[in-house]
Amino acid sequence: MQMSDTWCALPWIHMCVRPDNGLKPCCRFQVDDTRNLKVNLESIEEHGIDAMNDSYWTQLRKDMLDGTRRSECQKCYKQEETSELTDRTSMRLFLNNRFSSVITNDDCKEQFDSLRYIEMSIDNICNLQCKMCDSKFSSRLQLRDKFLGNTVHKKLEPNFKKFDNVDLSKLVYVKLLGGEPFMTPNFIKFIDYLLERVDPNNVSIEIATNGTVIPSTEVIEKLNRFKMLYINVSLDSMDLSNDYQRYGSSYITTFNNTKLYETIFKNTHVSIHSVISILNADTLANTLDVLIGQHNYHVSVDFVRDPNHLSLLHAPTDFVNKILEINSSNNTAYKLISTFVKSAKYNKAIWQEFLNSISTLDNFYNTDLKDYNMFLYNYINKDSLNEL
Repeated sequence: MQMSDTWCALPWIHMCVRPDNGLKPCCRFQVDDTRNLKVNLESIEEHGIDAMNDSYWTQLRKDMLDGTRRSECQKCYKQEETSELTDRTSMRLFLNNRFSSVITNDDCKEQFDSLRYIEMSIDNICNLQCKMCDSKFSSRLQLRDKFLGNTVHKKLEPNFKKFDNVDLSKLVYVKLLGGEPFMTPNFIKFIDYLLERVDPNNVSIEIATNGTVIPSTEVIEKLNRFKMLYINVSLDSMDLSNDYQRYGSSYITTFNNTKLYETIFKNTHVSIHSVISILNADTLANTLDVLIGQHNYHVSVDFVRDPNHLSLLHAPTDFVNKILEINSSNNTAYKLISTFVKSAKYNKAIWQEFLNSISTLDNFYNTDLKDYNMFLYNYINKDSLNEL
């Protein structure tokens, strides 16, 4: 299959359903507001799959076939230029390969073909208060967002019954996110809906979980009916910096639950996803040493870009250099960080915003950074890294 360097399979076969009922071509597609795309579950309910053929989406597919780079797809293009990921150069290339058996030259016209892949945020019900997240994706963050003067999002839950008018006969893959899927009653409702609409022997399920919840026996039994189950556990470090970044979690509990998922589910692949920010960047080498070196897990790594005050891209140069030095014992960790920070540029105002956030949120949660990450605490409270 000969395709342009900008081509991605997803706009032909995929719907990414956000908590606000908006639809995107994929989770990495960069738009400020999904309402600007003018396609949501309401339009799917009314027009079925034809809603995916409005002028915006049709032009997107045309541009990809013509080799035109879309600004909304820059995350993947940049990863391909910098090889930011270790196991795949971008989500675009990874998923092109995954769906190579269901997309052919004949499929690649300007119109949406058939729904093969659904990615859906079940709702925003969650038990954690991650510092890089907001109440749009975690109901537990409503009080924090109100305290900070940020937009407070109410409970959000897409109405998946609006898929009633969509042919799911060719569906092969479903990715479910939250909130936290394993703790919401909407999760099993959607699984029941799928079991009514598709042959589970033909469909694989991927679940992104924070690893703090063990699902009920009923959920386990129903998930085991599907072709394959992929469990992707969020675990940002193998020390207390994880608990500081993902407030309300315990890295020990999450790791133990990760091992348990491998035993309670059949036909299962369990992997780990680590998000790296200023709060835990000093721990990446150790995290990979333990999770990959000692336990042989597949680990994917992403770096925080937004909120920008948590990103390494704006941290002081000497801090970034120290992070590189600390992680130099693990080649993968060092390469990942050094590649990411190539475009880093210290921004004093953003760094001050970070410092203010530490003080503000420690006060809000009654926590103390030094109890979770002594390296970062010492850096913030000393004039020079030479004193460390």
